[in-house]
Amino acid sequence: MRRTSFVATVVVFTTSLSMAVAFATPPTGDVSYKDYARAQTVENATVPIMGGTTLVTGSYSVAPGGETGWRSLPGAMVLAVTKGKLMLHGGEGCAAKEYGTDHAAVVPAGTYRVHNAGNEPLEFFGLFFDQPAGGPKPLTEGPTETAPANCSGVSGLAAGTSPSGVSLTTPLAGKFLDSAYSHGATLDIKAGQDLFATYYDFGPGASSGWLSHRPAVNIVESGELAYYEPRDGKCVKTETYYPGQAFYHPAHRHMAVSEGKDHMRLTTVYFDLPHETPLPALGNQLTAVDFTQAPPADCPTRLR
Repeated sequence: MRRTSFVATVVVFTTSLSMAVAFATPPTGDVSYKDYARAQTVENATVPIMGGTTLVTGSYSVAPGGETGWRSLPGAMVLAVTKGKLMLHGGEGCAAKEYGTDHAAVVPAGTYRVHNAGNEPLEFFGLFFDQPAGGPKPLTEGPTETAPANCSGVSGLAAGTSPSGVSLTTPLAGKFLDSAYSHGATLDIKAGQDLFATYYDFGPGASSGWLSHRPAVNIVESGELAYYEPRDGKCVKTETYYPGQAFYHPAHRHMAVSEGKDHMRLTTVYFDLPHETPLPALGNQLTAVDFTQAPPADCPTRLR
């Protein structure tokens, strides 16, 4: 876990900005983060956010020559490669497509096989929509499928294969609530732009400060997460989330606060980032999140 003083870092960064952001509110309290992945998405997708379905994330490693076997996935899958090369079989004719480091596969529901055909370990961050509640962990648990019928002419893929050399760390699952911004929402994933997956740890009472951010999906692992927004000239608590819950947020302005007695831990995957090389310090965070937002004029002191 990379532990960083957000306050000191962001204050130093904002000194180079215009005086218009002089009253920005950087994060406060005990806040740390760990970046899981940043990758350029290769395919477009429009993913409906369905209340009651489960969102699953995790970090995967596949040894050289290893594979998942054929897996049937009920919803869209996003695989962001952080090391090595990922070979994905699936679709019409079981076509093979290779994704290199810093690229992300975005594919619809279907039957797929992930294979490491390289000589070094393959590592990727996975995001899986529309999973069943309490179901097996994607790509590592549950039964494998037989190869699709149209794979008969593809060498080495005709028979079902058991998984080998695949490991999973940091698995997390959350049930989408059919409320607030998640209700009837769709996530638009655009080819050529970046996604960014990160893990936050907020101590009790810690705050993100007022900010705006890119579109994102989130899963709460522990603690109590509350959001405040300006409404009718006031700062109002608009949402509260608890462990095991997932939610979608479009790009908008708000403040996140850890309001429980325990650490609030959250996995967030941002989309629609420009494809670029991150800055050396806090680069991914500053591309996904704009910390220069000033508090609403009528906010209580404790929310400024």
